[in-house]
Amino acid sequence: MFTAIQRIRVEWAHCDPAGIIFNPHYYIWMDGGTHAMFQAAGFDLPLMMREDRFFRGFPLVASNMAFKRPLHYRDITELTSKVEQFGNTSFVVAHAFRQGDDLNPVAIGNEVRVWGYSDQADSAVMAVRRVPEDVRSLLSVNQTVDTTVK
Repeated sequence: MFTAIQRIRVEWAHCDPAGIIFNPHYYIWMDGGTHAMFQAAGFDLPLMMREDRFFRGFPLVASNMAFKRPLHYRDITELTSKVEQFGNTSFVVAHAFRQGDDLNPVAIGNEVRVWGYSDQADSAVMAVRRVPEDVRSLLSVNQTVDTTVK
């Protein structure tokens, strides 16, 4: 599967007063990993939404995390994000956070997202549609891309 990787430095603002990561940051990073993966695969979400006024993106409908050990201030973690499974209107993005050469993840999580549409251009009411074939194809390619901001 298409895999996006990025390195993230744990900053003081990510930590509690003891210098240990405040776990909700993992969820923010997973969301960023999903969007970076789509961007790297050639899908520009803002452009897609401008070109199709009924498209509402790929909203999150469920997520979970398992924490294996904490990260600390100034640690660098590598996040890998890839689609683990496609459903009809949904897909599961698997995320793993690793540190250094250790193959055992620091934390693992996943997100369930749907392909969102509206029946009217100005409606906030959303429905879901089948994940398009071009999305399925490009995110199923065996390729790894580094999306770290440099």
